[in-house]
Amino acid sequence: MSRYLFIQLLCILISLFQTDFIRAQRNPFTELMKVANMPRSGDSLVKQQVDYIDPGIAGTNITWDFRKVNPVNDYYNLRYRIISPDSVKIEGIEHGTIYSYVVRGDSLLHTGYENSTTIMNYSIPELRLRFPVKYGDIVCSDFEGYGEYCHIISLHVSGKTTITADATGTLITPLGLTFKNVLRIKSIREYLQTGLDSLTMKLESYAWYATGHRYPVFETVKTTTKMAGGRESVHKVASFFYPPPEKAFLLDDSSNWSLKELSEEIKNTEFHMTSIKLIPNPVRSWLNIVYDLTNDGVVSFKVFDDKGILRFSLPETFKKAENYSEIINMNGFNPGIYLINVFTGKAVKVFKVIKI
Repeated sequence: MSRYLFIQLLCILISLFQTDFIRAQRNPFTELMKVANMPRSGDSLVKQQVDYIDPGIAGTNITWDFRKVNPVNDYYNLRYRIISPDSVKIEGIEHGTIYSYVVRGDSLLHTGYENSTTIMNYSIPELRLRFPVKYGDIVCSDFEGYGEYCHIISLHVSGKTTITADATGTLITPLGLTFKNVLRIKSIREYLQTGLDSLTMKLESYAWYATGHRYPVFETVKTTTKMAGGRESVHKVASFFYPPPEKAFLLDDSSNWSLKELSEEIKNTEFHMTSIKLIPNPVRSWLNIVYDLTNDGVVSFKVFDDKGILRFSLPETFKKAENYSEIINMNGFNPGIYLINVFTGKAVKVFKVIKI
């Protein structure tokens, strides 16, 4: 039996074993559809790299609270374009690399990539998504590719990818927005052959999807390598947050974020702060935020730029109900419009300040 046939058979057996147990637990409100979640030509997204977050366990009714993550790299731009008249070939351009995809029926397949040093074309494309996707779904695929490094060294890779819709629950983003019925997609890409003797590699990624959003709200990526007879070692870890394009509360729906996706819990939470003043506004250097806190509680502040990137934050602090003044140093900020996100407990309000 060939290696690829064995891998495919193993995946089928795993899927059959788990199907009956998982089917009863599936959440009808968390489902990815081709029309709503396939990448679109012309979409341009901003991803912000943040501290790596452990994705946690699989299952249902899980809460992921990512409010306290810190920014690592402010700006990753991801954009998509169509490269065939029939719209079945798509390119995603991110961080100096062009990723190629093809749409076949209900599936999105990865067919290769190219950057300044490496080109890779898959003779057996890698499955990225097969629609529709519900909690508990498991799909496996083989992949194989040939390429070149610096037009000198020949490359050959092969392996398998297993995609599992492994968790549902509530996600709280770094902006403080809460999304319920979130579906998490786990992807394990195992390189059985990498072109380097005795080296295997595994890429483990998680993507959290909220209802009504074409693209993930949050992602984590971890790459590990292992030499024959040696221990597995972590090569790279990263987490990414997709800030909303309108930064505040998504006044436009250009990337399928929507006001209606805010949880009722946040929309109906009282904001325990009055008489808020930003002094001066416009500001050159030091911004003074003066306010009255009407109830005891936890207060925090976050400053975002016009791309939705977190630039500064004051940590959560418990305060008594009285008058306060917070000072933010904006000397190092570029001129432009910034959004001051003020949190009291689970409630949040956004104020604009102009840096000159």
